Amino acid sequence: SYNPATEIVVANGAKQAVYQGILVTAGDGDEVLVPAPYWPSYPEMVRLAGAEPIIMDTKAEDGFLITPEALRESLEAHPKTKLLIFCNPSNPTGGVHDAARLQELADVLQDFPQVAVLADEIYERLTYTGEDCPSFASYLYDRTLTINGFSKAYAMTGFRLGYLAAPAKYAKAVTTLQSQLTSCAGSVSQAAGLAALQDVSEEEL
Repeated sequence: SYNPATEIVVANGAKQAVYQGILVTAGDGDEVLVPAPYWPSYPEMVRLAGAEPIIMDTKAEDGFLITPEALRESLEAHPKTKLLIFCNPSNPTGGVHDAARLQELADVLQDFPQVAVLADEIYERLTYTGEDCPSFASYLYDRTLTINGFSKAYAMTGFRLGYLAAPAKYAKAVTTLQSQLTSCAGSVSQAAGLAALQDVSEEEL
C-alpha cells in the first residue's frame, strides 16, 4: 500500500501525471522505450522532456503484448534507456498483460536497475475477458510510477482528475515539479472524485 502523504500525487488529469512522471525520470541524452502501438502523446512527451523515444514493436501473433524476449532485446540494444512506458490495458489495442506476463517482464527488468517503469493503468477497469488487470507495481514496486484517474472507470473525463502513485523519491520529485505548474487539482474535481470513490458501487463500474 502507498502512504497517501508521501507517495501519491493528485494531478489535473492522468495526462498531466504521465508527463510529470516522464519529466522526473528521463531527460537530455536518455532513451525511453515506447511499445507500439501506442497512445500518440507518449513519444511527444518524451521529446518534450529532451529524451529520445525508442519505439519497440510488438507483434499481432503475440496479441500486441510485450514479450520478455523482446523487452530484453530492446534494453540490451539501448543501454541509455531510463524509462519504460507501459500501458496496461493497452491503448489502443485493448490487450491485457496478465499476472504471469507481468512477472516475466519484472524479472527481465531486475537485470536493468537503471530503468524505471511508468505504468499507465487508466484503463484497468475496461477489460472484457473476465480477468482482472493486476498493477505492475505489485511486481516491481521500487521502480514503478503508477498512473490512474477517474476519466475512464468513472466516466469523469471533463473533471480532469488523475493521480500518480510511486515510491516517495519519485512522488516528491513530481510534487516539486507540479507545485511550479498547476499546484493542485481543482477542489470541485477532487470533491467529485471523492464522491465517486465513496458512492459508486463495484457493480456499477
